[in-house]
Amino acid sequence: MFCSLAAGPVLAQVQPYGQPGRAPAPQKVAGVQDIYTIRDIMADETAETAIAARDLALVNARRAGFLRLMRRLLLQEDRARAPIPADDQLADLVSNFEVADEKSSGQRYLARLTMRFDADKVRALLRQANIGFSESAGRATLVLPVLDTPDGQLLWEENNEWHAALSSAIEETGAARDRLLPDLLPLGDFLDVPAITAQQAVRLEQARLDILSRRYGAEEAVVLHAVQSPLSGPGGGIAFEISQRRPGDHWEMPPPERIQGACDEPFAAVLRRAALLIVNRMQDDWTRQTLLDFSAQGSLEVTAMLSSLTEWREIQKRLAGLPMIRQMELRALSVTGAQMQWLYLGTPEKLSAALGQQGLALTEEAGQWRLSRISQ
Repeated sequence: MFCSLAAGPVLAQVQPYGQPGRAPAPQKVAGVQDIYTIRDIMADETAETAIAARDLALVNARRAGFLRLMRRLLLQEDRARAPIPADDQLADLVSNFEVADEKSSGQRYLARLTMRFDADKVRALLRQANIGFSESAGRATLVLPVLDTPDGQLLWEENNEWHAALSSAIEETGAARDRLLPDLLPLGDFLDVPAITAQQAVRLEQARLDILSRRYGAEEAVVLHAVQSPLSGPGGGIAFEISQRRPGDHWEMPPPERIQGACDEPFAAVLRRAALLIVNRMQDDWTRQTLLDFSAQGSLEVTAMLSSLTEWREIQKRLAGLPMIRQMELRALSVTGAQMQWLYLGTPEKLSAALGQQGLALTEEAGQWRLSRISQ
């Protein structure tokens, strides 16, 4: 059983809040090969010789990479059921690897490794264990942390402990660079601060949220609004109501999540627990929505509306990154449209959600399915 999925370091995503810098590049929509590739596995091993230390580093890097891959593909609730292959099995699951920044001296070996896992073999392992998994990568979500305090609402201020808690949770869970749907925190620099205030973020002012989303190359912005409330009873303590809010009529806002602190639990500790819960839930929501359901398969006749053959090549590239579509047959093609037959896994609703993250809209009109690019 998995005891921990914290193997391997996670890249830091932002500079200290309020410090000017370059906006972090969002993770691009990945193909299957990228999804089964785990990068930046840091090795630091000591053994009787440098060669023995290197061999040990490779064994541990394969295991660390596999744990991170399971964290990427599986729901949090399913990771404890995931099989743990023996070392020789893990070696067979890795198709190839790369080594960078390699250093060895005496009995010590240091390096940064990339492990590429064989997608078909990992899929077979998970299907044999009857564990659902997702291979659908989406564009980044920009997270705006607003904290209500007795002195007012905080967003960019240095004393916004809700930001600090979310930053820690995103790093701990690998949500910025190591998951299918990356979460990014803004830098809070001189470009961000005038773009939107805490009050405007809570009001979900679309134009201002769009400015920030474009800067970070994010698909959308989500406002995580934390409101403190006292606990009733002789023990006292604090609690937080956490609202997850997104602009647009197409989102159904979930009810606020109430996180209660234990007696004498520090303010920052309660926020850290809340942040971990919310970040993990956001990741699980996407994984659950895009799970590959091999028990449900369907067929669709789809027409793509085109303005040029260049647009068709772009649509083809995006469709190639969608594991739910198992087979695509092109029936007809012109400069104005393409007719296709798809064999897919899951339901049309899940397929539509995954396509949306690829910048494509699937709609049904009078019994006909139509595909188009979403305007950015």
